Amino acid sequence: MRTCATRAARYVLAALLLIPPLPVRAQIPSVAPAREWTFPGGVATSAALQSFDGKTAVLRLPNGQRTSVPADSLGEPDRAYLSEWQEQQPAVMPDSVGVDSAKVQIEVVSEDEASGKYVYRTQHFEFTCDGKLTQNLLRDVARNFEATYELLKALPWGINPKPEEGDRFRALLVRSPQRYKEEGGPENSSGVYFGSRKVFVVPFESLGIERLGKSFAKASDYRSDTLVHELTHQMMHARLDVLPPWVVEGTAEYTNILPLRLGVFRVSAARSGLKDYLAFLKARGGVPEPYPVEELFNASQKQWAETLKRNPKESGRMYFTSYLLVNFFMNLDGKGNGARFVKYMRAIGKALEEVEKFQSDLEAFKKLPGVEVLPDGKYRWPDTLTPPTPPEIMTSPEKLAEFEKSTLDILLDGRKPSELMEQIRSAYRRAGIRL
Repeated sequence: MRTCATRAARYVLAALLLIPPLPVRAQIPSVAPAREWTFPGGVATSAALQSFDGKTAVLRLPNGQRTSVPADSLGEPDRAYLSEWQEQQPAVMPDSVGVDSAKVQIEVVSEDEASGKYVYRTQHFEFTCDGKLTQNLLRDVARNFEATYELLKALPWGINPKPEEGDRFRALLVRSPQRYKEEGGPENSSGVYFGSRKVFVVPFESLGIERLGKSFAKASDYRSDTLVHELTHQMMHARLDVLPPWVVEGTAEYTNILPLRLGVFRVSAARSGLKDYLAFLKARGGVPEPYPVEELFNASQKQWAETLKRNPKESGRMYFTSYLLVNFFMNLDGKGNGARFVKYMRAIGKALEEVEKFQSDLEAFKKLPGVEVLPDGKYRWPDTLTPPTPPEIMTSPEKLAEFEKSTLDILLDGRKPSELMEQIRSAYRRAGIRL
């Protein structure tokens, strides 16, 4: 379960049409020199690597033509080369990313006044409400859903959003705080993502939605930050259990603070977004004192949940500092190109790929003749078969802890947490912000 701390009084179509994302402007990775590649079938070809997104390599052939090759169709030497090349690339930050509002199509699955159930779909999402949304509000929610999907794909965090179940992500928007509580919404929260249910829940009041006749519409304080926050958790579902809470919450805070208008995020305005965030906090009572970094690095998800329940003000410090850390690593650390954080997220992604491959191999192994799956989920096999070997991080809590420490060391890069905090304060001072 992931929660969002309280920070704000926060049609029918026969088929869905593809929502084309807006062009993403960004710095381009360097083109590698030509080398010999072994294509499927054993054909050796000289080509230069132009780009690699973790799944598909785009190669430039000697005649100038380009060809796309799935990484898993290549041999181990080529895959190792791709991995090493990707690790050496700079962070590719988009200037802006989103969807064309005019082309966002929405399907009304059902609007049942008797049961109070209203279900809507976009290309990647299905969201259920217990109140009918006006066309204006429905259009805005739909494009913000799809824009956030495109944002998480475009950021250099290696996120490949895909539903954990079914063909769409699911969300539940509820009218009342009581309904939110009945759905499991924690106290002192304005939204929650349930990893076990693969759904996030947000009450109308967290978005600034009010009744207008028999429907619900945008109020004067309508905001989309809570929606973006919980969507970010949902898009990053596969990583939530291997990322520390400060990264989980800091990345969600980072995305929900980015300026969003008509389905387009201005990613390049991250620093301006920070100033807007600080102004908002000042108007609400003041900017919190940063939470001790050493404690934040070691805080467990259980500690976060307990703090949110018993001490909302202290919880607010944790969210605030998590955001400051992610914003620092993305925009202010080192050369200001997010290199350490991207390297950190790539290390997480690589480990998850190993876990996913093991799980896939294991499921295939269980279907082999002679393998028996027991009622308790365990399995046994004949001596003639060998089950796949799990990655180290799955073998024991100690190995997982070692992995978490090694990835954190990527961010620290030889610095002590106290030294890092001083660098953070100094960087923000240079940006005209005193903490």
